[in-house]
Amino acid sequence: MDRNDMLILEALQKDSSRSVADLAELAGVSPSACHRRIKALEAAGIVTGYAAQIDPHKLGLKLQAFVEITLTSQSREAMDRFEAAVQHMADILDCHLMSGSADYLLRVAAHDLEQYDRIHRDCLARLPGVSAMRSAFAIRRIKRWSGYPVR
Repeated sequence: MDRNDMLILEALQKDSSRSVADLAELAGVSPSACHRRIKALEAAGIVTGYAAQIDPHKLGLKLQAFVEITLTSQSREAMDRFEAAVQHMADILDCHLMSGSADYLLRVAAHDLEQYDRIHRDCLARLPGVSAMRSAFAIRRIKRWSGYPVR
């Protein structure tokens, strides 16, 4: 990966709808060379997809919760069951296997506390092998994730 690839990656992370011509101008290469570079970055698995960034508040999702999950067992089977169940629950936005006191950290969005209570009872409480859950609520977002540093 050279400097031009990094410029293209930074620009794609900020706005993946930019035209190849715009990206080529930014990177100082021809549009056809830029297109080849993008395809090579995709083929290498560096670029894994494209998505729109959506403002959750415009959808009425004003509550962000971070939920620490501790399992009753850290056996491979217990973790596999938990991870498989998480994949099928649309209310769980992110799930990370963690080091430290909790086994997993989940991120959930809800309209309000009442909806979060329903998600907690109908979704989170039904996850297999959970021995403890601790929820923390985001008060205000300070910085929005805008991509990985590529330089």
